[in-house]
Amino acid sequence: MPEETKAPAYEENNTIGKYVSGFLYASYAVMLIFSLTILLVGVLFEKFREVFVTIPVILALLNAILFERKTVHVPPLMVFATVWLMIMVVIGKLYGGGEAFMAVMDCGFGAVLGLMGMIFTYSIAPAALDMTREKLFRIIFISFSVAISAFTLLQALQYFTSIAFSIPEKTTGEVMEQLIPVIIGALVISALFCASRSSPRIGKAVTKYLIVNDAILGLDDYEKAEIAKAIHSGENEKVEFKSTLRMNLSTGEKDEKMERAVLKTLVAFLNSRGGTLLIGVADDGSVIGIDDWSFDNRDKLSLHFTNLVAEHIGNEFLPFMTFRLSDYKGKGVMRIVCKKSDSPVFLKEGKQESFIVRSGPSSVELHGMDTLQYVDNRFRKRRGKLFKG
Repeated sequence: MPEETKAPAYEENNTIGKYVSGFLYASYAVMLIFSLTILLVGVLFEKFREVFVTIPVILALLNAILFERKTVHVPPLMVFATVWLMIMVVIGKLYGGGEAFMAVMDCGFGAVLGLMGMIFTYSIAPAALDMTREKLFRIIFISFSVAISAFTLLQALQYFTSIAFSIPEKTTGEVMEQLIPVIIGALVISALFCASRSSPRIGKAVTKYLIVNDAILGLDDYEKAEIAKAIHSGENEKVEFKSTLRMNLSTGEKDEKMERAVLKTLVAFLNSRGGTLLIGVADDGSVIGIDDWSFDNRDKLSLHFTNLVAEHIGNEFLPFMTFRLSDYKGKGVMRIVCKKSDSPVFLKEGKQESFIVRSGPSSVELHGMDTLQYVDNRFRKRRGKLFKG
């Protein structure tokens, strides 16, 4: 790229703490006052057990109002869902909600705890972003364990508070009756997360949370370490480098051949054993920076990449990829991690479809019987399951 066309380097992400608008802060303040009022009224009328659920909600709201700019950003939707759940539980307990109603509320409570457990797991283990199928159930198990542990801690807090204020304690039977629907709710969230491999809404929500909190959770350092590791390994069967996404560095103009080279590598990884593609790194491993200067901003670059994958590979394969654009040695590098696909993947260009696989450090296009034989060997188990189903 000619020197005069270079755009200024992007600044480090300094937007942490700017995710909550004044309107949201005002909403949190109103909800905090409402929750405190419920707790106060419950204590005055000796209904502490019925309004005990307001305590964790009050703590969550205080964190959102006082420490949002210094701690991890809690998604507003989760805050509103938690407050709504608290209101429903309190109403049910104060006005004699039936057993079925309370069971549903406890399931919802379990779902919230399950989602919090999943976010906590991702927060302490950034490598979960590159989760393979083998690690999927391990992540879910840890998240579920965190959710049940949180429930246990809340029950312990309620127990000791009841002793301190001479309030009738919960019986073991009452705790177990609440625990069962909480477990169901947490398991439902886990099942939905598994389903996100084909419908990635939950996966995208977690990923968005991580990106928003990258500075606090240390994800930026993790990304830099992974990029360095890939560069050190050099190009091989599971690692490849590309200098740009769409710009031809020789001509300084947009070139669809550059995009095709990127897509070809992704398809090859999906059809083989998975792999990592670094865009912004030359073949010799030198970091030259992705062509982010050809976009208005990095968000548009990421959107352009997503649209390319959707158009030429397919939306259904997006859950098999994770990508992130980071600053490495002062230059932008996009790291794309592909998991091996459950079904054959084709590169679509108009009416033409190409089948591509990895062969050593190269991506090779197969034709005719070679394609059929590869598909038969690579996806035999998957096809057998489909036929059995």
